[in-house]
Amino acid sequence: MTPPRLLVCVCLLLWTAAGASAEDEKGAPVKLNRLKDERSPYLRQHQTNPVDWYPWGPEALERAKAEDKPIFLSVGYAACHWCHVMEHESFEDTATAKRMSEVFVCVKVDREERPDLDRIYMTAVQVMSGRGGWPMTVLLMPDGRPFWGGTYLPRPQLNQLIDSVEKAWQDQRSAIESQAGSLAERVERMADGLDLPEPDGSDADLLNHMRGALAASFDARHGGYGGRPKFPPHTQLLFYLDPDGASDAELAQVRQTLDRMEEGGIHDHVGGGFHRYSTDAEWLLPHFEKMLYDNALLLQAYAGMHGRTGEARYARVAERIVGWLEREMRRPGGGYASSLDADTEGEEGTTYTWTQAELEEALGADDARFAADVFGFRPTGNFEDEATRERTGRNIVYLPRAVEVEAAARDMAPEALSTRIDQILDRMLPPRMARPQPGLDDKVITGWNALLVSGFVRAGIDLERPAWIQRAGELADFLLSACRRDDGALLRFPKDSGPELVGFCEDYVHMIEALLDLGDATTDERWIAEAEALAALLIAEYQDTEAGGFWTTSGTRHEELFARSKESMDAPIPSDNGTAALALLRLHARTADAAHEAAADRTLAAFRPMLGQPRFGGMLAQLFRALRLRDRLEQAGAATAQTGDVHLRQDVAVVDVFLQRTTAALGSQVPFVVRVTLDEGWHVNPADAAEGLIATSLAEAEGCPATLASIVY
Repeated sequence: MTPPRLLVCVCLLLWTAAGASAEDEKGAPVKLNRLKDERSPYLRQHQTNPVDWYPWGPEALERAKAEDKPIFLSVGYAACHWCHVMEHESFEDTATAKRMSEVFVCVKVDREERPDLDRIYMTAVQVMSGRGGWPMTVLLMPDGRPFWGGTYLPRPQLNQLIDSVEKAWQDQRSAIESQAGSLAERVERMADGLDLPEPDGSDADLLNHMRGALAASFDARHGGYGGRPKFPPHTQLLFYLDPDGASDAELAQVRQTLDRMEEGGIHDHVGGGFHRYSTDAEWLLPHFEKMLYDNALLLQAYAGMHGRTGEARYARVAERIVGWLEREMRRPGGGYASSLDADTEGEEGTTYTWTQAELEEALGADDARFAADVFGFRPTGNFEDEATRERTGRNIVYLPRAVEVEAAARDMAPEALSTRIDQILDRMLPPRMARPQPGLDDKVITGWNALLVSGFVRAGIDLERPAWIQRAGELADFLLSACRRDDGALLRFPKDSGPELVGFCEDYVHMIEALLDLGDATTDERWIAEAEALAALLIAEYQDTEAGGFWTTSGTRHEELFARSKESMDAPIPSDNGTAALALLRLHARTADAAHEAAADRTLAAFRPMLGQPRFGGMLAQLFRALRLRDRLEQAGAATAQTGDVHLRQDVAVVDVFLQRTTAALGSQVPFVVRVTLDEGWHVNPADAAEGLIATSLAEAEGCPATLASIVY
């Protein structure tokens, strides 16, 4: 349908242009708006804006209907640099705020608090504009249906939008209504995926297409996939780091990506951990926000690469991620905070960047000269303002040359150079911590903390750190206690953090995965029992029983919006549906519960048309991980004609043992299958044989170096 002419002109113009009181910086009184009491630090950041903000809820929607006003929906998150830019330019400007409040009912949403709202309105923005991002700006009908959307708007363009919509709301209302209806229908249809044909070929063919798509987009020079900006490709890396997941050439992609990221400015060399993304292709110039989910997933990736190669450099990165998490993100009441801001006191990166003088003050002249050379410092600074590309006089700490290259140039052993670099970085941390620090978003999000449980477990195995596995168990216990209702339903946040908000699909699926990881790493079967309980709720309340797959929201516990969404793409964390399929298949392999297998199969079938499109391959890595696991499990089930890793005959029995290919460490579990084939005419009783019969059982022999854990007959 052709949109109204006025709205088209507005869109083109914008896209081409690209109760209580407090005191302001000068001590003048400032009235606080409705956001002052919200749980979200992002919403509270806007409590002094002169905009008449509402949080999302019935009060705002009812006012829009009563006054017949469109809704101005602004969605962002606390660590977002461009969210701060738009706030300072527009929402703090009295004249702009007055016009916004006259024309619209203005609503602020934290995307981390309400991923359901973020996803459906981001889908609408992408349909309208072909792109998305934050801050997200969406104009809605009073009933919540969108009719216009964009991202960051400079103040002149925002004011033009306000004037144009005010006029169109009076003169072209029927056209706006029509556009909203058409857009809402399209967003609803997209919940089941795009209208794509069923692909030809086997699962193996689909997996090969996905590998080809990743190879075609791989940046052979700098690592990663695609061009600027570059985000850490966590899920693609984990796809290749799965057991039997990568050829030598594909493992080389993983190595190049991890190495170049570790050397780049996206890596916080001084404090540990990684920033959210790089604005360039070289991983040099980041936006400086640091997210819990990025670091939980990269902890798995670097530890996994150490497990594959035994190389100390990957263990070092993993250890420094954990150090940063424990030092800066762990909350006194339990759990880990969501993020650190990109900005400090209104300026981006000032906490993390250095002048030559600051370096000399921290290290002394000799070590400062050495560090400045190794870290690529320049007298005018290597840190450029993203908008102007002008140097700021400050420097990002990075390694312009690999340690091996730098060491050869200095006639040093690489190990000796690494040791000296680490000593210098350790000396730089205290003065950096003494500076003003970026804001902390202290929300404890269940799903993101579950990702960290998995990170601790897998890194604990790969680096042989039992204490990290223990920490994972402690964190899981906290989440199951603080973030779960008495009826067993997960919550998005701990119970004592504010109004209760029922968990979303992502909270369930990542928690189930975390519990399975703990079950695999320990002999404590309660983790598996907890995973089964959450899986039952996931299937009962979030599954699309008609088309397959899982909705973002529960059909009974969440607010009904104009559409429901299903997350299939890994952006920015492994997708809900890919993780659901993966976790349910893992659970089925342990419990043989047919409901788990059926739900996973229906999920993979629902998204198979998307899996058959090479253009989506790299964005669906978690679904492909699940597809590959299903094939492995099917092959194991059909292995009756194959010889096991251990094969022996004794009397009338032939025994084959099939080992799962995975990294084994002291105290970890390695799944295996034992097949017993009897000569014709012989039989054995089942494991649950009736009274009076001898049941079949499996036990380790005396002196066996391994201990049997859970056994499924």
